[in-house]
Amino acid sequence: MISIGIVVQRYGNEVIGGAETLARNVAERLRRQGSRVTVFTTCARDYLTWRNEYPAGESILRGVAIRRFPVARERDMAAFNRFSAEFFAQAAAERDEERWIAEQGPWCPDLVQGLVAAEKEIDLFLFFTYLYYPTIAGLRAVGKPAILFPTAHDEPPIYLAAMGEVFHRPRALFFLTRAEMDLARRLFAPPGAMRLTRTGLDIRPGVDEKPFRRRFLLVAPYLLYAGRIERGKGLEAVFDHYRALKQEAYADLVLIGRKLMDLPAIQGLKYLGFVSEEEKLAAFKGAVLSLQPSPLESLSITTLESFSMRTPVLVNRECPALMEHVNASGGGLAYGSQEEFLTGFRRVYRRPALRAAMGEKGLEYVRQYYSWDSVLREIQAGIAEVLGVRQTSDVRR
Repeated sequence: MISIGIVVQRYGNEVIGGAETLARNVAERLRRQGSRVTVFTTCARDYLTWRNEYPAGESILRGVAIRRFPVARERDMAAFNRFSAEFFAQAAAERDEERWIAEQGPWCPDLVQGLVAAEKEIDLFLFFTYLYYPTIAGLRAVGKPAILFPTAHDEPPIYLAAMGEVFHRPRALFFLTRAEMDLARRLFAPPGAMRLTRTGLDIRPGVDEKPFRRRFLLVAPYLLYAGRIERGKGLEAVFDHYRALKQEAYADLVLIGRKLMDLPAIQGLKYLGFVSEEEKLAAFKGAVLSLQPSPLESLSITTLESFSMRTPVLVNRECPALMEHVNASGGGLAYGSQEEFLTGFRRVYRRPALRAAMGEKGLEYVRQYYSWDSVLREIQAGIAEVLGVRQTSDVRR
């Protein structure tokens, strides 16, 4: 039986985040396939403050063993943002990268020491996301084989000198999109194996959008944005585009997710807060289009969720990962200006047959490339390659 240590900055049912959700899904599925899985993580639940909310020590969640370590210092996000702006304004040779990594956090030296102490019982470490202290310091500390899921996109931290080590130390790197793999190859030329594993998505049949519409009194056709509502996600431009759209169409703009920015007062803009998983899927199913305006995405699970509900997506053409989904599937459109945004909306809003055809293409794309069966086959094959074992006998049993 293979013993796998999974390293991720936050872990738990209440934790919302792309890399964290991926880590939890992979941990649970590898355990069900016969591996011994231990998650090494912090006591933090909130990625803004890294405040310790989970109890330190050992626990079990859905059969997966968890070892939690307390974060040594909370983060003041406003202070960090000021420091980070000054940091990236400096010449590269003048930057104190180790300080930035510690300030970014979650700064948890006990977790790194826990990895070293556990090495004798672990065959392989899987690290999730390149950006945070547990991965950067953890990869430096462990001697056992390691695989990194970078969940990377083109952003300032990826150009830090320290990231060269992060991308060179692992025996293999597992990517969620080809665009992410191409970025890593271009920036780092990693010596380890590179594998496109993608991530899995459970397709839910029979979702009914009518109860969701009734609960939130959604009468008009609507566009949907699902995700963190914060600066940097491209929403400011969407609000401007929506003002123009309102001049020609009767349609609402619905937002669901955590609100971390003020919203403009626009008639038809409706913030619904957090909704259940079932309601989120119903929201996608009922939308004319879903929106993914972020220029910085390594995957965008919400794009795949929209496809799974046969709803086309209108994406920011500046994001390579989103363009990969749209071009490969035929299930969405892209915009780089207000006119393109309005043109995309008009095409789908005025042509229901086109919307239906695009919806079918999006669903087929998810079925073909993002089923958990195919994703787990790739992950298991990559693990077997790194460990030099026969996959059928040593990894899967």
